[in-house]
Amino acid sequence: MRNEIIFRLSRPYKISMTAAVAKVVLPAANGDITILPDRAPTLILLTNGLLQVLDKDNKPQERYFIKGGVADVARNRCAVSAEKVVAFDNIDIARATEKRDEAAHQDDKDFYQMIIDKLTLLNR
Repeated sequence: MRNEIIFRLSRPYKISMTAAVAKVVLPAANGDITILPDRAPTLILLTNGLLQVLDKDNKPQERYFIKGGVADVARNRCAVSAEKVVAFDNIDIARATEKRDEAAHQDDKDFYQMIIDKLTLLNR
């Protein structure tokens, strides 16, 4: 049994992260799902939410807000492709509010509102 998985996070035309990690928590359509080493092959539909890369002690190492997408899990690899990726540390409530108010499409407004809601819950 391996104790890590190869994780790749990408959006159209750009790879945001590739690393060997202990586990990944994905915002799946039916609730958050944790990807561990030796997981059965799975294709997962993702929703707008917070994707977290955790260490072996379940502490977040990297966090990203993603806009939808899919995750392909097989052979100790997890490849996530999302429409939009925003690093957790690169946005705050004020910036998310500004982006929401500037958004031309409802799905973008919904994405930034989700960020505002999550940051509010986390008191950030």
